Amino acid sequence: MAVSRRTILQVALAPAVLARTPAAAQDLDPTVSRVYPGPSGKLVYVPDDQGNTIHDTSHAGYRGGGVAIPTVPVRETIWPVATDNTQQIQAAIDRVSARTPDAAGFRGAVLLRAGYYRMAAPVKMQASGIVLRGEGMGDTGTILIGTGTARPGAPAGAAGGPGGPGGPTAGTLIVVGGASGATPNEETKQLITDEYVPVGSRTFRVMSARGFRAGDTVILRRIGNQDWINAVGMNGDTPASRWRPFDVEWDRVVTDVQGNTITVDAPITCAIEKRWGGGEMLKYADPGRISDVGVENLRAVSEFDPAKRTTEYGNMDRPNYVAEEYYADEDHYRNFIVFDNAKNGWVRNATALHFVNSMVGTQRGAKWITVQDCISREPISRRMGARRFTFALRGQLALVQRCQSDKGRHSFMTGQPSGSSNVFLDCGATSPFSSSEPHEQWATGNLYDNVQAPLTARFWKDINIGWAGANTVFWNCEGSFLVQKPPTAQNYSFGHLGVNAVVFNIPLQDPTRETGHLESLDRHVTPRSLYLTQLRERLGDAAVRQIATANQQA
Repeated sequence: MAVSRRTILQVALAPAVLARTPAAAQDLDPTVSRVYPGPSGKLVYVPDDQGNTIHDTSHAGYRGGGVAIPTVPVRETIWPVATDNTQQIQAAIDRVSARTPDAAGFRGAVLLRAGYYRMAAPVKMQASGIVLRGEGMGDTGTILIGTGTARPGAPAGAAGGPGGPGGPTAGTLIVVGGASGATPNEETKQLITDEYVPVGSRTFRVMSARGFRAGDTVILRRIGNQDWINAVGMNGDTPASRWRPFDVEWDRVVTDVQGNTITVDAPITCAIEKRWGGGEMLKYADPGRISDVGVENLRAVSEFDPAKRTTEYGNMDRPNYVAEEYYADEDHYRNFIVFDNAKNGWVRNATALHFVNSMVGTQRGAKWITVQDCISREPISRRMGARRFTFALRGQLALVQRCQSDKGRHSFMTGQPSGSSNVFLDCGATSPFSSSEPHEQWATGNLYDNVQAPLTARFWKDINIGWAGANTVFWNCEGSFLVQKPPTAQNYSFGHLGVNAVVFNIPLQDPTRETGHLESLDRHVTPRSLYLTQLRERLGDAAVRQIATANQQA
């Protein structure tokens, strides 16, 4: 029987037509066993044998999530000068800092008009309610130029304070933070009496809750003794394989007190166990910590010496890896912006070029920071360890969303036991030289939500990072990844597109370690975003609209 040309075309076009047809019910993205939309439409959290659940991440970000970044009125305006601009920018910040805050707690914004601002020294934002604002993050906007090479100082990526142990101005162009962070009141300390407080819990019992009430700011402390160190296998004979006992602390607010049972605003991200030393709670005050500070709508560039070049690379799949020559100067500005001793801050609509280490970092004293719509390009340093931590979160409850990192290493990184409850949402790394990951020893409860980058949550062999992170969640991410289960905890991958293997740092990998919890490999799951779904369920649709774009809500 002859077949008409029309029939042939109809058959050939059928797949394209079907691709545009709304998916049938059986073609919807799958759900996963640990958290999924229930019959009511609300998420159902399924605990493991010890009661641990996927925790609520929605408390991350400015003002605890779901609050739009404000537009603060301009109080000072300056224009660039041909010589160094550091002094005039700092003077303008200081004048606004001396103003009386308005009813909302804001003193005002310093507006830097479009142009080039050469800066031989850092500027400091040390008062609440101030904003440093430019007139654009592009080539014709406000451009800060960190001048001067031959800047020896703290090792790139070093911890201890913004820019490293050299102090809060060591290698950082804009330092945001107060004189001190949370100061615990040891006299208020109460022991937690529960044998086991699971991951995801906000409620626990103490010896006596008599001195606590809703609104108190508290530190929850999870003790990790030597027995716990032994249990996680970090009790080796060399410094590279040995940890000393340490605590994990969460900065929280009491929301309810019933008898000796206390509820706090955000969940814990690592189980508190009596057999490992238990836990305790105590009040704190933070009069030295600043609030409601932001940097926005500008670009920063770090000058470097183009004569310093190399062909050596680190962290690749084989030793002595040599490839094309690249700029490798490291004696220039290391970081663009670092927050410490600050809460409720933000960076938005900013670009960074040529910094050795980070575009934005948070330190231990930072909480409730949002970084959004930012881009890091062409960092200048050697492509090896302790460099190019583009978005480096060592504080708590930060949200980094819609950000891009080009040629970074650990582009989206959380570090140290203080780096907990942070969220990376709808971010991407292009041409990375290593994986994004929890890093620097037992960072807990961090969410990578729709992140396109190589990702790991795993054990580091023969280096005292050891178990870099625990109770990490990768949700609908894309790219190669490596997820392993730490003793006494878990790491998760849900809806990941990619293979469970990465080529970076292979000599430091241990493939004998137990695989973490993987579900729906190579197919995304419902809901699209865990963070936004949890935020909607906690605060409603309006809160999501305050912080998310239309594409994110689709």
